[in-house]
Amino acid sequence: MRPFSASIDSNMAEFLGVLIGDGCISRFVSRGKVIFEVAFTGNPSEFDYYKGFLKLLVETLFPIKGRLRIRDDNTVRLHFRSKRLAVYFLSMGLPLGKKRDASIPLCVRRGHLITSFIRGFYHAEGSIYFRYSKRYPYHARKYGNLLVIQFRCKLRTLMSQLHRGVIELGITPTRIGERDGV
Repeated sequence: MRPFSASIDSNMAEFLGVLIGDGCISRFVSRGKVIFEVAFTGNPSEFDYYKGFLKLLVETLFPIKGRLRIRDDNTVRLHFRSKRLAVYFLSMGLPLGKKRDASIPLCVRRGHLITSFIRGFYHAEGSIYFRYSKRYPYHARKYGNLLVIQFRCKLRTLMSQLHRGVIELGITPTRIGERDGV
């Protein structure tokens, strides 16, 4: 099996951010055959992004066709069954199976592509909302002119790297905290 090779540009860095956030690389046995799969699961509102960016990027760079559908549990699912593709991403240090911890791939950090990676990870695990206060009754409940960008993820190494990456971009984040195990 000849491994894939593709240049790591801003599109691939964004893809890797989404893969670490909403994706997984798995290996399982089906009908006696070992299957490798790179898959993404998200909200149906992301269908167009999955179709127009993720699926298109992989099918453009690699000779692989993906399957995209909205499942019965009201999630969108995109998957590529390919050992070569899985091995390509595993060689970058991405984890196989359940992610206990992960880090930004070295090729992204060396290539100064952190902004693109953060964009992809934000797409998967980020949110934006107006700042609010529950703590002090005399504070405004909602601050209409203050927006908060938030990442929620259990992957501690990755969150530390994202924290440093955002600082390097000139943005001052508040903190890394844990709430409800995340």
